[in-house]
Amino acid sequence: MANNNMGNSSERRILQTIGRWLGSAPRTAEESARSARNVPDGIRQEGEPYNQDIDFERSDIDTRNTFVTAALSLIAVWILIGLIYFLFAYLAHERAVNSPPPLPIEAHGNPLPPEPRLQPAPHKDLQRLRARDEWQLSHYFWVDKTKGKVAIPIDRAMDILAARGIPPQKKPPNLVLSQPEAGTRQTGFEGKVAPEPR
Repeated sequence: MANNNMGNSSERRILQTIGRWLGSAPRTAEESARSARNVPDGIRQEGEPYNQDIDFERSDIDTRNTFVTAALSLIAVWILIGLIYFLFAYLAHERAVNSPPPLPIEAHGNPLPPEPRLQPAPHKDLQRLRARDEWQLSHYFWVDKTKGKVAIPIDRAMDILAARGIPPQKKPPNLVLSQPEAGTRQTGFEGKVAPEPR
């Protein structure tokens, strides 16, 4: 049993030595009581271990000076904002006074450039074109009301044309027809270039 107590005490001393080297040595009751006597009232709680080398530093930050600095910074920011506002107002007035009058074309708004203009949305333009063409191909509407011209749907027009047939066309005046083999290629370079091989 004595050997067991000696083993425990030697182990304790080894652990305390290692702990002191690492800075976290377990304290004995005498060390805790001795350090507790040096702690000011109101900081240490009853039974709490205390290290007199570690304490709250009351000189780390001065609250009064911190609030004064923050208030002065805020005032300086608002002063700068006011100065910049008046500077911009002055520059806007100077520009209005010293700038030449606007061009007459700008008085009437921004005119459109001449045709052809770029399409901002070509797919929408194509959809509108197809919708308009589809409507014209499938509805009745007046082409010229004074002359009595009416457009009819294409399906109805094909039915009428299939039932009546295509009427013979009148021969246009001054029509000259030639045989295909008698034709020549009129390009304006006859005699100036070698003829095409046949």
